[in-house]
Amino acid sequence: MENLGESSVRRSGGSPLGSKNKPKDNPSTTNKVVLVVPPGINIIQWVEGFAQDNGVSLAILTGSGAISEVALKHKGSQLQSQEFKEQLNLVSFSGAYILSPSGGGSSSTKFFNTSLVRDDYSVVSGSALHMVALGPVLLSVFFLSDPKFYKITTTD
Repeated sequence: MENLGESSVRRSGGSPLGSKNKPKDNPSTTNKVVLVVPPGINIIQWVEGFAQDNGVSLAILTGSGAISEVALKHKGSQLQSQEFKEQLNLVSFSGAYILSPSGGGSSSTKFFNTSLVRDDYSVVSGSALHMVALGPVLLSVFFLSDPKFYKITTTD
């Protein structure tokens, strides 16, 4: 018969009992989160405010939900932005909000790209200037509290 109170009980991996060597949180690690944007909120402004208030840079991987209003711009196009004020469903939403290395929000880099489906099943897409949530919108996000910046040089 085995006595469970003895020290011969084998543990599966990890640090020895009583060890003070515990994993430390690294502020520059990537964290995965889901952000829920409430109905009636401008998603772009909300994301920017979230990043600034929490001092994090973030990358949006995808989003899902219904949109009531969106303004889209096409890079390189001389046309003004297109506005849609109707129910649209997110097909794709990605982007980034990167705080400047000095920590100031004024020189941050940002872009938000989206594709949406209209009621007639046509698809509209472009860089989102503003986008208002019709219902709760879920965003799958990675964020960094202390990103590293690298300057890539080219050799010609």
